[in-house]
Amino acid sequence: MPRPDRLVWRSDLGWPSSSPAAYANPRSGLVIHYDSSNQNLANRPHSACVDYWNWCRDFHVNGNGWADVGYSWMACAHGYVMEGRGLYRAQAAQPGGNTTYYSCTLACGPSDEITGAQIEAVRQLRSWLMEPDTSISGTVKGHRDFNSTSCPGDAAYRLVSNGTFRQQPSGLTPTEEDNDVPTYVSIEKTDNSRKEELQSGEWHQVYFDANNSGGADNHHGDGDYPSLVKGAADYTGYVSLRLTDVPKGVECQARMVEVHNDGESWVVVERDAPVEFEGTNGDTFVTIPAAGFVNDDRRLRVEVVHYADQDVTPRVIAGKVRLQVWER
Repeated sequence: MPRPDRLVWRSDLGWPSSSPAAYANPRSGLVIHYDSSNQNLANRPHSACVDYWNWCRDFHVNGNGWADVGYSWMACAHGYVMEGRGLYRAQAAQPGGNTTYYSCTLACGPSDEITGAQIEAVRQLRSWLMEPDTSISGTVKGHRDFNSTSCPGDAAYRLVSNGTFRQQPSGLTPTEEDNDVPTYVSIEKTDNSRKEELQSGEWHQVYFDANNSGGADNHHGDGDYPSLVKGAADYTGYVSLRLTDVPKGVECQARMVEVHNDGESWVVVERDAPVEFEGTNGDTFVTIPAAGFVNDDRRLRVEVVHYADQDVTPRVIAGKVRLQVWER
């Protein structure tokens, strides 16, 4: 595998060409990280990613007193791989694996979009690091596999767990060459859709009834249905829901799930980590990041639950789905 298509060296950023960090020879794999705060870099020009990377290095060096930026690499929302400490350097990223694994931050927050270009950048970086000169294992882990932390966030950790980052870059897979351009899936839950009445402690899948893009017809179908993506496909984006009659302070959760038809019904076979939120008396809103891979015999859906002690029946009254989908 040649070096990543959009590789930015330290010297391109005006940094010293070699990191002053201690020598190491990581061979165990790659660890994914994120920023604990939303950065919205996917909706900003690439120059904002460069600014962020410069800020991150300054904060780590002058704020934390470290030798250099803590990470080996950054994979930005626009598909660039930007050098941090780079090859053959110990990191300040994941205690217990700073000299045995390389690290890569996505520079996104808990609800930021993880773009398809970003996923491809991580795949290219991993494949490049597996070449004979560096010869890392193909293992991909998340920061939370080493330490008690939320990093790299639930959406990114799902991509770690389900093997999305371990797939070959699309440029190396001839059967995927025609699928580099994503299908846009835009779906709404309008007043004409059923209003899910939520019983306490019971997960309810949410239905959507209006397709706003041509790509939605194939994945969601023409009607009031719960499925959002039909496998096999990579996807990234978000789902937002609007609930009513949730008492203030009541704990609620929402999550992405995959379902499989067992011959009699669609059953949940995989669950993402839930997004937690609280009721606000009036209308309550939640956004659920969505990113991953759906197998060819599965569908992607969203479900929600509340845990009110009172005798109340909250309802899901509106929602929208915005996804980029790469059909495989």
